[in-house]
Amino acid sequence: MTLSQTLLQNANHVLSSKQIYLSVFNLESEEMKVKSKSKIAVALVCAAALGMSVVGNASAAVIEALKITGDIPSDPGNAFWSNYGPTKGKHVTVTMDPQMITNPMWPNPSTKWVNVKAATNGKQIAVRLEWSDPTRNDIMVRSQQYKDQAALMFPVNQAGEEPPFTMGGDGERVNIWQWKATWNKEAAGAAGNAGMQDVEDQYTNMAMGSGSYYMFEPDGKLSGLDTAHESGTKEASRANRGAGDLSKRSTHVDFGMGKNEGVYNPGRATGNIMSDASMRVSAVEDLNAEGFSTLTTQAHQDVQGQGTWANNRWAVVFVRDLKTSDENDTQFTGTKAPMAIAIWNGQNKERNGQKAVTQWNELQY
Repeated sequence: MTLSQTLLQNANHVLSSKQIYLSVFNLESEEMKVKSKSKIAVALVCAAALGMSVVGNASAAVIEALKITGDIPSDPGNAFWSNYGPTKGKHVTVTMDPQMITNPMWPNPSTKWVNVKAATNGKQIAVRLEWSDPTRNDIMVRSQQYKDQAALMFPVNQAGEEPPFTMGGDGERVNIWQWKATWNKEAAGAAGNAGMQDVEDQYTNMAMGSGSYYMFEPDGKLSGLDTAHESGTKEASRANRGAGDLSKRSTHVDFGMGKNEGVYNPGRATGNIMSDASMRVSAVEDLNAEGFSTLTTQAHQDVQGQGTWANNRWAVVFVRDLKTSDENDTQFTGTKAPMAIAIWNGQNKERNGQKAVTQWNELQY
């Protein structure tokens, strides 16, 4: 593909992903489409002229999954994935590009390449990523901390034309599997909420006085219902205050708002997977998107995965059944699927759209 063809394709992809916003405000028109496409194309040409890397300039990679019998190891350090196992010589090095399509653009991501391997046993598909990262960023409690992450993206509908690589587009849904180093450290899928990191993990001597409003909130159920009681008395309510009952505490000082108390947590009470680790099945979050700013966690989590950091490298394995009953999942029913990759380096303060990316590669299974 020539550079001009690549630029035009990028313009088409970005325009498609922008349509979701235009249509909301009923501002979309053919004239606007042409103008938008021209502006995007001009921006990409200018970026190329200035020597900036353009997403899509790298050739698409073909990753062929090794066909095996038996279980596929989910441990990235298992000998199966090593140079002494059956996947020896099966890796493909994929070049990572800067995300230069939408703001905030990220012209110099830390990750320049990723080694990719894949395997299938006829029931499951597994993809292993490995990349250089001299720092392990798997704690994100303080506001100045950022986490290492990696993601795979597939079209929900693998038939027909590929959706925009910009996280899909309006009516062109993608399925994203995002591994998070923080979830990995917290043993997501095994440790539950007890494994979650909280403020007291970073500030060991923190304490809150008895005047803290956290101590008087309900027990986390947030039912909003008061217990029956006679006028002028709250005795029936006090009997059901749970952890908010000071008489049940050994001290009036709260040594931690999170794990040690667990009383006031609206995110957990409302079923937010970011707050409630019991909803996680592994260190990988199963998501959907239809363009920029539409990323949504799935009600049903189907992807297993874990990562290891050693010798200044992360290695992560994603595993999922070839077929699921979830209509929001991509289904591996053919012989190949488009697959895009994204990687974030927390040490470089990368998050959201500030990342290293690829366009669609081909996963053959």
